[in-house]
Amino acid sequence: MNEVRRSKVYAVAGGNHVTIVVDAAETDHEFDIIEVLAQPGGGPPPHRHAFAEWFHVLDGKLQILEPSAGQLRPVASLEAGQSHFAPPWAPHTTRNLGTGPVRFLVAGRPGTMTSYFAEAGISVPDPNTAPDTPPPGPAALREIAARYDIQFVPVDRG
Repeated sequence: MNEVRRSKVYAVAGGNHVTIVVDAAETDHEFDIIEVLAQPGGGPPPHRHAFAEWFHVLDGKLQILEPSAGQLRPVASLEAGQSHFAPPWAPHTTRNLGTGPVRFLVAGRPGTMTSYFAEAGISVPDPNTAPDTPPPGPAALREIAARYDIQFVPVDRG
């Protein structure tokens, strides 16, 4: 009988949770897949990186934005069943602009995300559990991100 693998779940800055669906180690770092549970208003800071990402919404509504002239500009508004591709080094971010959680998959190629989130997040038993300690904040995230060829992109906040 095959043993069911228990997925690792991490709480990350901004109140979101990341569940490892396919760890990069399982694919010799060819790709990895995570599931994100983003609360209203949730999303990472604008960033760019060496790996490509494919986003696929399972539940809710997700907005994909890109920094342009120091501001965030919407490039896609996705609902359940819709996808968006971000090529390597394309600046982008995601936002849950709805009133309820959004759940989506992200596939990365090559596989880098799972190792990054293992460092940038706090391990929790499931996507609905808050961490005992806060996840790393901006200064620590910059140091962690640099190890994975992830760069944060500044934008005006108002």
